[in-house]
Amino acid sequence: MQVYLKNISWLVITFFAMVLFYVTAQYLSFRPDINFLLVKQDLIFDTVWRPTFYIHVISGMLVILIGPFQFLPNLRKRYLQVHKKLGKIYAYGILGFAAPTGLIMAFYAEGGMWSTLAFLVMSFLWFYTTIMAIITVKKKKIIEHKKWMYRSYALSFAAVTLRLLVPIMSLSNNLSEEFIIVSTAWLSWIINLIIIETYIFFSLTNNHKKQTL
Repeated sequence: MQVYLKNISWLVITFFAMVLFYVTAQYLSFRPDINFLLVKQDLIFDTVWRPTFYIHVISGMLVILIGPFQFLPNLRKRYLQVHKKLGKIYAYGILGFAAPTGLIMAFYAEGGMWSTLAFLVMSFLWFYTTIMAIITVKKKKIIEHKKWMYRSYALSFAAVTLRLLVPIMSLSNNLSEEFIIVSTAWLSWIINLIIIETYIFFSLTNNHKKQTL
């Protein structure tokens, strides 16, 4: 049953990751009138914001698509070198591009100070969890490495969660637009971390304890 749930979860996550990849790939046309850019018309030709946005989008696309395949046990066992190379692309894509540009973009976030704070905290945690994943694997602490990678990808997946929460919360007539913007900025990554910490505790941590008994 646990294996079945893991497989279903992986398929769902991978599906949404691919959908987000497809949607964000539209930005590579560099048109100024697509999706999110429609609400950023005052910044579309800003010399800081625009290159930052595209670096964030391109690096984020790679990161979110690579992530699910790094969690496939058979891929790790049969193609360890591929796993390592993809892991480097994932990790340094975050550390060198996605997280730093996320920090910059936080200051331009819709919703004011509280949205900015939410994205600043998320970017810091994204950087921290990813660098911890690198540190632990270099020390050959594989279980800890897995835990940090799960946390890192939970933060990467916030891009998907955000895009799911906004339309869902918008269905309510009692919530203001500003409330939805600010709350989803926080909930998009907090929900993911709660879910992944629960999984880590009941799956990775408990299984490791059983193996060491």
